[in-house]
Amino acid sequence: MNDKEIVKIYRALSVNSRLQILKLIKDRKLCVNAITKKLSISQPAVSQHLSILKDAGLVKSDRYGSIIHYTINRNRLENFKKSVKKTLGEEFIVIEK
Repeated sequence: MNDKEIVKIYRALSVNSRLQILKLIKDRKLCVNAITKKLSISQPAVSQHLSILKDAGLVKSDRYGSIIHYTINRNRLENFKKSVKKTLGEEFIVIEK
């Protein structure tokens, strides 16, 4: 992963609503309407946040008929973590267990 990709991911993660979306979809697939209800923000706002997260490669989508379900892209996050560790050092990677 190059520096430009790392910056793109950091920018995508810099908005609280996007972090909340990632928390919601980390263990299950959700559609826009479900995310909207859980976060109490507008559907267009959720769609815009998902678009930015997807553009950064942090979210994957699967279409089921007319409904699109979103889930976290664990491989991309793992690659991001490794790249940050390689670029900045291990002290920049915080993992709480």
